[in-house]
Amino acid sequence: MVSHSHLHSHQNQKDIEKEKLLKERLDSIKYYETFINETLNVDLNKCIEDREKVLENLENYLELKSNIELLIENKMDSMKTMINLGSECYVKARVQDTSYIYVDIGLGIHVKYTLEEAIKFINEKETFLNKTVENQTKKINQIKTKIDLIQNGLKELKHLE
Repeated sequence: MVSHSHLHSHQNQKDIEKEKLLKERLDSIKYYETFINETLNVDLNKCIEDREKVLENLENYLELKSNIELLIENKMDSMKTMINLGSECYVKARVQDTSYIYVDIGLGIHVKYTLEEAIKFINEKETFLNKTVENQTKKINQIKTKIDLIQNGLKELKHLE
């Protein structure tokens, strides 16, 4: 015959084990929720921000290319324009010679190009920027997939008994 105290001791052992498993599960849930919020979401937002900057840069180059093509098509050797001095403050300007243009190639460096050279540079830059956007989009999707996988795992952990 099994003694009453032995059964009680065995039940306590089971309860302690159950409590320990529950605590480990709650710690895991907290760890992964923190990982999603403090690491993955931060990485995701940074990647989205970086991609937006590249898209804006691409848009600026495409606008410049369009303007250069207009200069070439209309055979404009001089032109009048408005220049933004900053804070949406503009001045009128007259360009005497449109055969050359200075293009910002990055890092604040401007290179003097003929209109045709500028278009060639912009086409190369466009290809590069499109590839960059494509890579950033893949990275964003990978992070979103990790978040989804971990959240699905968390749902299962939370519903364990």
